[in-house]
Amino acid sequence: MTMIGNDGKPVSKEGLRQHLAAYNTQSRGSKEFAAIPRALVTVCDNLKAGKTTYVKCLDGQLQLSRRKDNSVQAA
Repeated sequence: MTMIGNDGKPVSKEGLRQHLAAYNTQSRGSKEFAAIPRALVTVCDNLKAGKTTYVKCLDGQLQLSRRKDNSVQAA
């Protein structure tokens, strides 16, 4: 299933990377954090350190992994 943005449209790889940047840098109460799709927040919150998962985007899939510093990286 493809990641759907808050506007109801599928998210591109570049859009997903932008959401991950906001996830890693913004506080949870910020306007930027609120723009992240809820499904992506759930996936990232449940990703344990050193583990990897895949998220399907409009133009392919991205590998997400949680680093030891607790940030989430898209490969």
